[in-house]
Amino acid sequence: MRVMFTVFPATAHFLPIVPYAWALQAAGHQVVVAAPPGVDTGVSVPDFHRSVNAAGLTAVSCGAPEPLSVHDRGYPGFAGLIPTIEESERLVTALGITEAERPPWDVFYHFALLTMRNYHPPVPRQDVRAVVEFAREWRPDLVLWDPWFPCGAVAARVCGAAHARTLLAPDYTAWAAEKFAGSGEENPMTGVIGPLADRYGVTVDDNLLLGDWTVDPFPPGMSLPTGVRRLPVRYVPYTGASVVPEWLRRPPGRPRVAISLGVSMRSFFKGDWGRTAKLMEAVAGLDIEVVATLDANQLLDLDGPLPDNVRVFDYVPLDQLLPTCSAIIHHGSIGTFVAASAMNVPQLVCDTDEHNRLVGTPVEDGIDWQLQCQKQLTSTRTSRYVTTRGAGVRINHQTQSAAEIRDELLRVLKDPSYTKGAASIHEEWLATPSPTDIVAELERLTAAAR
Repeated sequence: MRVMFTVFPATAHFLPIVPYAWALQAAGHQVVVAAPPGVDTGVSVPDFHRSVNAAGLTAVSCGAPEPLSVHDRGYPGFAGLIPTIEESERLVTALGITEAERPPWDVFYHFALLTMRNYHPPVPRQDVRAVVEFAREWRPDLVLWDPWFPCGAVAARVCGAAHARTLLAPDYTAWAAEKFAGSGEENPMTGVIGPLADRYGVTVDDNLLLGDWTVDPFPPGMSLPTGVRRLPVRYVPYTGASVVPEWLRRPPGRPRVAISLGVSMRSFFKGDWGRTAKLMEAVAGLDIEVVATLDANQLLDLDGPLPDNVRVFDYVPLDQLLPTCSAIIHHGSIGTFVAASAMNVPQLVCDTDEHNRLVGTPVEDGIDWQLQCQKQLTSTRTSRYVTTRGAGVRINHQTQSAAEIRDELLRVLKDPSYTKGAASIHEEWLATPSPTDIVAELERLTAAAR
């Protein structure tokens, strides 16, 4: 069968789908990745087709490069598409969102909707229309689409294909859709996809918003509660091809601890809220080797030199680094969590007690973006899962001293219960069907849906 993937043209959205595409391609199916070409403004990736080709996959570059509708102010009414605290709080009240439900709500409203609106403004963009037009010409049997890039659903409807969402994060969009159902409030996703659907005569309904089924790589304790039809699959970490450095081929002489605080935030915000400095103070003097994947931006918080037991690299692939590590300290992203789970490594997850909000104010030369928290958007859910399974601890740089963080790290390194907890997550990961294992089910579901 013909399978078309479509994703927001950014590395973080593309890499998780590569193992699915490989599995389908290896089974003899025709596979393409169709997406806009992207632009060089830090949110999307310019010449996105190059990333696709580098993974050994066929790319279809749809349309011409165009500024993002919100982040690059490409849509004349961009200011009305920026999330606001006022509208968020109004909907929280209207929907009866509880305090325990605030983390998924904040990610949905302040991050997912904003990401969708960058390519789905009220007037359909030429590059997104080109995605739909390609589907109409190529006529795939199955469209697998990024939930934060929903034009794939319209493309599938137009060409008569089966279609499913491939989750890159817990299912914030389906969770929110169920909160809006029967509330009397319109789901903002309807406004996001509505103009494109109207252009092609497609009805906006639950199937358009949520797909025929959902490819879900998250274990039950990590998933959000929804009623969608799930196809469980193992989340196989993939970060691209690279050469293993010579120093990493030698076993460490003492326990090695990785520190990874991500690459997304450091592209937009200066410094690291004092978190990096506190982590460096916490590991200083310990009889461990620390490998920190940090750039100069993340090191701005440091007043003095790095501790003697710390080596810093701008980037080291986690699938190469983590097999040599006894623990990892990280920012709570899904990709890092999965890499640690796959490599059977205990985790110390950075998190805070704040609401996860991103708001912007238009100014003369752009948008003044304010991240009104000091954490990664999925850190709360990740830290809860890791601690519940006994695979690590949560650390909060706002409330804990460097000495307290040091004690937590030593506890994880010395207490074998954390190794057992990491092993239980790893075993559950291994027991989940691999991308290759689900190909036959994808074939069956596609035939039934069409």
